[in-house]
Amino acid sequence: MITVNDIAVEFGGTTLFSEVTFAINENDKIALMGKNGAGKSTLLKIVAGENKPTRGVISAPSDAVIAYLPQHLLTSDDCTVMEETSKA
Repeated sequence: MITVNDIAVEFGGTTLFSEVTFAINENDKIALMGKNGAGKSTLLKIVAGENKPTRGVISAPSDAVIAYLPQHLLTSDDCTVMEETSKA
């Protein structure tokens, strides 16, 4: 299980989001929706460990693989989606 507990992100004194808490169990399917600039990509990068929250805790089993695949890849055109995701 991946747990996100009371995370917040602030940029230059502006709060992007705060008090975000949720859990993702094995085999869960989730959707993350919101307006442009709401912080969806930021939240995903935090859960994947690419960015750090201003406060809060993310925990996952030591053998969990958490990856973030951005919308625009910096990759060669000859790779398939399966090949790209297998690199994670």
